[in-house]
Amino acid sequence: MDKFRLTHAAAQKYDNHSVPAMFGPLARATLDKMLLPDSANIIDVACGTGALTREIAARLQGSGRIVGADLNETMIELAKERHPPDAHDATYVASDVCELPFEDGGFDLAFCQQGVQFFPDKPAALAEIRRVLKNHGKLKLTCWSAVSPFNGALSDALEVHVGVVASAKAKAPFSFRDGDVISDLLENAGFMIEAHQIIVLERRFENLFEQIMALPVEKDLRDAGDAITRAVVDDVAVRLERYADNEVFVVPQEAHLFEARILGSFAPS
Repeated sequence: MDKFRLTHAAAQKYDNHSVPAMFGPLARATLDKMLLPDSANIIDVACGTGALTREIAARLQGSGRIVGADLNETMIELAKERHPPDAHDATYVASDVCELPFEDGGFDLAFCQQGVQFFPDKPAALAEIRRVLKNHGKLKLTCWSAVSPFNGALSDALEVHVGVVASAKAKAPFSFRDGDVISDLLENAGFMIEAHQIIVLERRFENLFEQIMALPVEKDLRDAGDAITRAVVDDVAVRLERYADNEVFVVPQEAHLFEARILGSFAPS
């Protein structure tokens, strides 16, 4: 699990770049597809720095309880700092998804935004989410459904200028994207899928260099040197030319949205 634990600097970079570019817009797009039940008890699993948790807090009516949980203490620290004082209260806890520190059946609704692909033991993680949900509680889960044109362009450019290891890193967040596999995983964990749709975001790149260097391939590029880094950035710009809008690249990125409900009493096979 240590490879998923981030330093404070990495968490800050994630919050400065990935949240406004992807995870904030995805949170809004997800919640625009549904109505939150009034006074619901809600847990946001793998909450990161709280992009979705804050959006839930801005929309939840009534009392209710909101919890954001993430493996990374550095992410949780930033989530606490970022939570707006005029929104619904939320509690943020650092916790492994397979050992959530909550009672059985304590939540009406669970969210998991772009987390399942990083869980080493996906069945155990979903079993734990199911445990903390009430009977007939619901899960809203998003996961990328296709390699984004940006990451595809970056991967290709890295393969040409840096190597296959760096190239693979650019596509790693999209390695778990088969909708049928995700459906089977949910059903085997005791969930009934009530809806499945594709959400399309428009990801804006106003500074390709900064946004590329905010990714895990930064070290590979630093090691390769300034000239290679510049060549990669220029190559990505050429590959994304059809998405150019003046000085900004506006690139689509697709995600699955699964809405599932607990089946009631369930014994895993």
